[in-house]
Amino acid sequence: MGSSPAPADLQELVQLPAEITATRGCFLLHIRPERLAEYVEVHQRVWPEMLDALRETGWRNYSLFLRPEDGLVVGYFEAENAEATQKLMDAHPVNTRWQAEMAQYFTEGSSPQALTQYFHLS
Repeated sequence: MGSSPAPADLQELVQLPAEITATRGCFLLHIRPERLAEYVEVHQRVWPEMLDALRETGWRNYSLFLRPEDGLVVGYFEAENAEATQKLMDAHPVNTRWQAEMAQYFTEGSSPQALTQYFHLS
């Protein structure tokens, strides 16, 4: 059985135009199973200043999906330039406060893991 290809090798296989891949972002997080209900509840009342910061930095069509069995969260968003938008949000003071508050819900060592888009049907 062969070894898994390196991420760079897989990226070379992607045949999507940059206009598609640069405008979408997707990531995974893992939530502590015993804190799932509270985590979801908090997201039903996201701080208004956090919502404003997301809009100001260019996030659109932002969604979070949850697999309750193991606390897997999939985040998806669109932006004019997803990488630049993410960097702007990472540097925003409101995001720093929000992430500090959310850290209690993540499993140990969990941080957003970016996913590679390799197919798109418009």
